[in-house]
Amino acid sequence: MRHLLLVLFTVFIIQASGQSFVTFKDTINHFSINIPTGWKYGVNKNYPAIKLLAYRTPLSKADTSRDNFNINIIETPNKNLDKTFEDFLKYLPDAKNFKLIDRGDTTFNGKKFKRLIETHKNEGSDIQMHNYDFVTFKDGKTYILTMVTFSYAFDTVKPLFDKIASSFILLD
Repeated sequence: MRHLLLVLFTVFIIQASGQSFVTFKDTINHFSINIPTGWKYGVNKNYPAIKLLAYRTPLSKADTSRDNFNINIIETPNKNLDKTFEDFLKYLPDAKNFKLIDRGDTTFNGKKFKRLIETHKNEGSDIQMHNYDFVTFKDGKTYILTMVTFSYAFDTVKPLFDKIASSFILLD
């Protein structure tokens, strides 16, 4: 299975504004996205809707950063982007200390996305976190790109998250 995954996922190195990236291409789920070089990435069989999980490797034992992102793909037949995004928003207030900070529309690579920034307490550690989400829709499937960091680090990490999000492409 491991060799099959290596064949299915094509990886390239890119250099952009001082940060190098690996292009991850998933031909089964029809998307590609840039992952910062040095980040670990893969899939977790326990969460089948999550098609990719990537996280920054700590630089030292003192580095507690948890910068990460994941891509969920959910079957949503008979819906469109507006409806699926509204449904997505209904589930967010369940998080502890949830607060919606910003929401809007954007376009990447010719594809319309809904976006939001929210903050909440981490369930396991009671630490304040920021989620930066991008949602799009194609062929009865909702694609959700969620980027996560500690709230105190969000302003510093947001430019990197913007580069990652803008690299997300739905393939034919």
